[in-house]
Amino acid sequence: MAHRHEEELARELMRRGLSRREVLKIGMRLGLGATSLGALLAACGQAPAAPSADQPAAAPTAAPAAQPEPTAASIFDASVGASGPWPSSGVAEPGSPVEISVAHAWDATFFERQKQFDQLFMERHPNIIVKAENTPWGEFRQKYVAQAAGGALPDLLYVQFAWAQELIKNGLFIALDDYIAREADFNIDDFTPASLVSYQRDGKLWGIPYDEGPGNLYYNKDLFDAAGIGYPDDSWDLERLKAVAIQLTQGEGPNKIFGLAELPSPGDTLMAPPYLFPFGAEYLTEPKEDFVRINEPAAVAAMEWWQELRDRGAVPSPADLQNVAWPAFQFGKIAMTMQGGGAPPPIRAGSNFNWDIAKWPKGPQAHKTFSAGSAYMITRDSKNPDAAWIYLNEYISTAGQAYMWGSTGRGSPSRLSAWPSYINSPFAPPGATLVEEAMRTTASHEIIDQPTGPQVTQAAGPIWDLVVAGELDVKSALDQIFAAVDPIVAQNRT
Repeated sequence: MAHRHEEELARELMRRGLSRREVLKIGMRLGLGATSLGALLAACGQAPAAPSADQPAAAPTAAPAAQPEPTAASIFDASVGASGPWPSSGVAEPGSPVEISVAHAWDATFFERQKQFDQLFMERHPNIIVKAENTPWGEFRQKYVAQAAGGALPDLLYVQFAWAQELIKNGLFIALDDYIAREADFNIDDFTPASLVSYQRDGKLWGIPYDEGPGNLYYNKDLFDAAGIGYPDDSWDLERLKAVAIQLTQGEGPNKIFGLAELPSPGDTLMAPPYLFPFGAEYLTEPKEDFVRINEPAAVAAMEWWQELRDRGAVPSPADLQNVAWPAFQFGKIAMTMQGGGAPPPIRAGSNFNWDIAKWPKGPQAHKTFSAGSAYMITRDSKNPDAAWIYLNEYISTAGQAYMWGSTGRGSPSRLSAWPSYINSPFAPPGATLVEEAMRTTASHEIIDQPTGPQVTQAAGPIWDLVVAGELDVKSALDQIFAAVDPIVAQNRT
């Protein structure tokens, strides 16, 4: 029999239309054992795998009727925004059918919108056949780095800001400046300046960002109402955030409610602006990222301040995560979480409570949050770069951003002209206007995005995991991180 949290997880996975293999992958990532995996599959209405040769077979039962794998339905109307207006292209249409492959890392809910865009694009461009590849975000970078080594990259590749400079430096992409120069109405000035930073190198632009947005405070209004606590507003500071997170933490085991979903980790490229800058501290010196400051007194004090929330049980521990269905905020187990602009569609699709967005609270020294995004790039392995550009030009146009990220409530488009489509979207939360306000005021792109960035976070993350596990104190961990990271960033000092 499935436990309650397994049943909750099963409902979410069915809503997302995941296959049996995808259900198993998620279960294994959550650390579920064989019994729990079987219960999860049963709760999803899927038969468990046949026993292996060294496992006893269960008593025979009547074989269930074969069931097709569920197909997810989009929560978005394909016709909304379909009329554009779409930009004309300075690149000629292919004279005969060509195929382009585009690699994405969308959640299952949003990938349905991607399919809608691609279908409409192919109707407008009948000689361009689009093959979309969707890979879980956690597996994405490793998969395509391996493909790059084999010269088998897709035509267009999603690239997160944190990997961009490393992959550009390694020659995986073609520069887009010549294509942009051929487009009369591209208007590079329509992009927010911060959105372009991570994709520029050697005086060229290698990727076109689709989003750039701030980290905001998402909160469960129902949990606040039940506790009689007022919603976060401009009067909030981080001390208020901590106090409320502790106050809202209650219960035990699978039914426990946590005040806050996450805490800062030096394994996170976005850590410094929301968690250190408010206390007058830094992780690395920006923008060159050439010196480590994570073990200086201000940074140590800030990280110890955040650690108190873990000590008080207000954020899930690794053990707690075994009892909390994924993703916890969607299941009503988390009162507050820091997320970027892309969070609303899966929250809307997977939650049954009232929620909203507030600005990240101010600290004693500054009011800051992160600003970050992602882009798409044409790879060096593309067999049809002109067709890939025609697709990219429409995808990242004002109409494309409005269709994909504005009207869907996903938010934080990189083009200024697309922001109204987000603010006015019926899928955006009431606090969407605060996202735009944060982008103009408190958001900082002083995040880890140099080519050394992946090495930095990969070195720091495992050390900090010892703090999370209660095996190392904050100061000792930060000293070890300094020793591990300083040789890496030393190459940025030249």
